Amino acid sequence: MTIKKNKITKISIVILMLLLLFFSVKYFKVKDELTQFKANSELEIQILESQLGEILHKYDSLSEESKRNAELLAINVDSRSINDESKIQNTLEASTVDDSIVFYAKRAQELNAQIAHKTQALSKKSNGSTLSEANPYRLSVSNINAKGVKIYSDLYKSSNSQIQQLRVCYTLQKSDILKAGSRKVYIQVVNPKNQIISKGNSYVENALGAKLQYSALSEVNYDKNDTDVCAYVDLEKHKTVKGNYIINIYSDFTKIGSTTFEYK
Repeated sequence: MTIKKNKITKISIVILMLLLLFFSVKYFKVKDELTQFKANSELEIQILESQLGEILHKYDSLSEESKRNAELLAINVDSRSINDESKIQNTLEASTVDDSIVFYAKRAQELNAQIAHKTQALSKKSNGSTLSEANPYRLSVSNINAKGVKIYSDLYKSSNSQIQQLRVCYTLQKSDILKAGSRKVYIQVVNPKNQIISKGNSYVENALGAKLQYSALSEVNYDKNDTDVCAYVDLEKHKTVKGNYIINIYSDFTKIGSTTFEYK
């Protein structure tokens, strides 16, 4: 009986020792994993902190650059305003009192036309196009078309394929708001090399000194109804090349329509 108890006791001790060894190994394994996890976590935190610091540095740099750009833009706007005021002051000093009254009255009309023009959408460069959402207080144009013209004479050989003129036709549209009377309509032809065709460098100048170079001028007796107009543009030989030409129609420094002409 005593031998049996001793045997059970030994077996129990062995089992306890095995369990103790197992839990000891498990403990050290878990401890190593925890230590490794803490090290990896600290490394990731350092990396994230470094990336965050770099992002904040870039953000600060962009903020400073944006601030500098805003300051430069404000200075540029102020300098332009000063230049405009200087030009107006010089013009005022060079004019008589009566001329000044006439000048500012015309200038007010031009500014009203320009403000109305800038509120409209940009014109589409398509054949026979007119400005979208036309201003009722200015001329509007439609049915713009252009054709090449050859002039046959003793000095011109029929075998020569180059055109000498452009025939530009358009319709000034009916308006119940505009006043009837004589109107100046300017035609500007731009060749494929972006050169304005203008024999004699014809141009018109407004009160601020801005110049509009044109190719042909039509003085139209506008009677508030649809008015068909045609004009011939003399081409400059050295500027007449193959390609697409842009024909712009202007009234009082405002573009009221455009079209294209392909010279093949």
